[in-house]
Amino acid sequence: MTGRSAEVVDSEICVVGGGPAGLSAALAARQAGAQVVLLDLFDRPGGQYFMQPPHPVSGLAAGQVAQGRALIEKARESGVVIRSRVEVFGADGATTLLARQGERALVVRAKALVLATGAHERTSPFPGWTLPGVMNPGAAQRLIKMHGITPGKRVVLAGCGPFLLVVAAQLHHAGCEVVRVVEASPSPLRLAATLLRFPSRWTEAAGLLRAVAPLWSRFRFGRVVAEAMGEGHVSRVRFAFLDKDGRLGADDPETIDDIDALLVGYGFRPSVEIAALLGCSLRHDWNAGGHHVVIDEASGATSVSGVFAAGEITGVAGARPALAGGARAGAAAARFVDRAAGHSPPSYPDRADRFAKALRRAFRVPYAALGQLPDAETLLCRCEEVRANDVAAALQDGGCDAHGVKMWTRAGMGLCQGRICGFGLSVYAAQRAGLDPASFGANAARFPARPAPLDILAEATAAVALRQADLADPPHSGLSKSASR
Repeated sequence: MTGRSAEVVDSEICVVGGGPAGLSAALAARQAGAQVVLLDLFDRPGGQYFMQPPHPVSGLAAGQVAQGRALIEKARESGVVIRSRVEVFGADGATTLLARQGERALVVRAKALVLATGAHERTSPFPGWTLPGVMNPGAAQRLIKMHGITPGKRVVLAGCGPFLLVVAAQLHHAGCEVVRVVEASPSPLRLAATLLRFPSRWTEAAGLLRAVAPLWSRFRFGRVVAEAMGEGHVSRVRFAFLDKDGRLGADDPETIDDIDALLVGYGFRPSVEIAALLGCSLRHDWNAGGHHVVIDEASGATSVSGVFAAGEITGVAGARPALAGGARAGAAAARFVDRAAGHSPPSYPDRADRFAKALRRAFRVPYAALGQLPDAETLLCRCEEVRANDVAAALQDGGCDAHGVKMWTRAGMGLCQGRICGFGLSVYAAQRAGLDPASFGANAARFPARPAPLDILAEATAAVALRQADLADPPHSGLSKSASR
């Protein structure tokens, strides 16, 4: 018994996520006259794109930081209440969210929700991927932007997608020796052909290409990381070629030695856990990052009344489409609570969304090859220490989908609940069983969606139960609304 009670917050609209989509949604709803609270997981709003470091920055990140700061200030000045370090782990119906802020439970009751929970990096296991010094490109970017710390001195960057270009430029600007940039796509001509169709992006692209120009001789295409090696820390990496069908081909004879950081990432996956808990319909599309929330494009409305979604959760597309989707969803949520009289949300060019889709087509992730990389002893699920041979045995015994493999092996049952291992499990299992990875499925939503201490869970659920009791028994409305334990 702690004697504590959950803090209960009432608001007309609750926005979950403080990146471009969430900030844009909150501002649009507030400008329409709605009462808005925004819940963000991190110390400062902004998300990965508009990340707000505690120190001055320069280079490519400077413009993003300034744009994000302006949007955050505008949202705050309009009256949006921003609550940082809030981790949402559950929901009660479509109007109540259960969360923790520090060491206290938080329950938010709203008439409408806007989900802008973003995306997380797609990690695919390979031998040696658990060695210290091996990390995702986004983690390295956060180290540089937020803390001014480089992931290493001699760095290899690998994976698939335009994000690699951004991180390569930032590593170089931060003083790292970028030894090699390994892109799975077969040729840079795909990117060039895409850019030719969108003249409005030439200036931005030219700036990025200038930033990576000193590294251009170190780029290699049509390859993937096959193995990381080292005694206690990564120090060596070898690669494999991809064939014309995107499967593993011959080993690349080049091996890079004397490195102290290896950054590997294959794009992003929408973070749909809270949406799934709320019962929102999902759809799978590899070009959108995998499972994403189905919405009405004009309003951001999901399949659940009163719940809207915007940004990467509706399909990975980048910051510009996220800003546009957030504005639409915020305005629609305001209309839902009868607060939109005479207000038109800011407009953003639809062409940004078309550009994002074209980029996704230009950078095809080699799913088959990634499923071929793990050997029998490669860890697929780090939380539960499940190896590839354990998953192979489960598939042979009849576990034909994500749920079956989880029941057989506990893969995906750990702290991350499949957020980290889910993509790698699906491509490996599909490769072993000869299936499309999409048919393997994903972890079903479970409460709590994120780890939370038992006392926090008890305080939050007690507050919800007390609210339900009050609604069911109006004569006792004079009783305390807290959830003391």
